[in-house]
Amino acid sequence: MPATFKPRGGGKSALAGSGGRLLQLLRSGLYRPRCRICGLDLVQARERVLCWNCREKIVPAAENRCRVCDAFVPDAVATCGSCLLAAPPFERHVSFAAYEGTLRQAIILYKYGEIEPLRHLLAQLCLDTVRQRLPGPFDAVVPVPADRGRRRGFQPVAAVARVLARRLRVPFRPGLLAKKKSTPPQVGLSQAQRRANLDGAFVPARNRRAAGLRILLVDDVSTSGATIRTCAAVLRKGGARVTALTLARTRM
Repeated sequence: MPATFKPRGGGKSALAGSGGRLLQLLRSGLYRPRCRICGLDLVQARERVLCWNCREKIVPAAENRCRVCDAFVPDAVATCGSCLLAAPPFERHVSFAAYEGTLRQAIILYKYGEIEPLRHLLAQLCLDTVRQRLPGPFDAVVPVPADRGRRRGFQPVAAVARVLARRLRVPFRPGLLAKKKSTPPQVGLSQAQRRANLDGAFVPARNRRAAGLRILLVDDVSTSGATIRTCAAVLRKGGARVTALTLARTRM
């Protein structure tokens, strides 16, 4: 007759022992977290979500850009045609880099994979951009409002803007701008369609005054710049001076 297996100390003790051995294995490094982009083990203490090799690939764009809206332009051009034709509602708009490569992968992981710890890295990129290209000072950091479906859940832009505001030691004021209606994706739309899509979408928040404030308006990705312009126009109409900051900008 086969022997019956009886764990020492009973079932609960065996489970506790198994959990303890697993914890020891984790601490010993046999099960290491991996970079969410390249898959390499994260072995350095400063590595979080991304390995240091991938992190070092995220660098500011070196190409020539419009001095007003930061659109990519030929080397001999100082101001793009759009800004020459009509002055934008912001004083300046800058982006950290182009929406491509490792930066694009990190933003997608953060927004759609909801890898929330990445907000600290992305906020640091924003902070570096402000320190190098936007002297300020600012009275408030305002994120571009999320669609209604995201208001109670994970709000990627607001989360990054909140960390940025804390590091800048500037008040975080998301209540200065509200989104009145949901808008379908802007991808594939013409400039006219983008403007129509955003018409009436953003409004000043009730009982919140922006008059006289120097606002840093924050978004993640700028494609045509329509969203930033629309939000900046609403805030400027309320008497604010607006500077815009985005993590990345697509090449048009």
